[in-house]
Amino acid sequence: MKILKVISIIFILTIPATCSAQLFGLAGQYADGAKGQFVASFAIPTIHPKNPLNSYISSGLEYTTSGGAKMSGLNVKPIQISTFFTEDFFNKTPYTLLLNLDGGYLFDFRSDHKNGVVITPNIYLNYKFFYVKTGVDFDVTNGDNQFFVRAGVCLGSGLLKSFVKTKIW
Repeated sequence: MKILKVISIIFILTIPATCSAQLFGLAGQYADGAKGQFVASFAIPTIHPKNPLNSYISSGLEYTTSGGAKMSGLNVKPIQISTFFTEDFFNKTPYTLLLNLDGGYLFDFRSDHKNGVVITPNIYLNYKFFYVKTGVDFDVTNGDNQFFVRAGVCLGSGLLKSFVKTKIW
């Protein structure tokens, strides 16, 4: 019973952060040369002022299993810049559409790969608790890149929009 109370408190405390897109996600991923990957991601908006560019900054973590891909492991992302295009689209539709640029440091757990800086431009779309994300990981340190498409489930603004009227500001 005590663990249920702790989980409930954590869930209630994280609800305000989900207003800015994805808080937690689990997905399958297709990437160049991969036989299939599993991805777990976590992000929290850190700087979210009202601005004319309709953008905000998040920080997060992403873990990707190998599956034969060029890049995988734990990606620490202190800077994730996102724009949601227009307030009207965000506030009046059940979808969340974001254009993102993530910057992070990938700890590649495979012995034949070096850790390094990864920059990832991507597009993110969610509806209720489903999401799709596509982009390119650029491994700046090792001079490599990989295209990816990911689809999965998430806890984020898409889910909240289906229950309550959510606004970005």
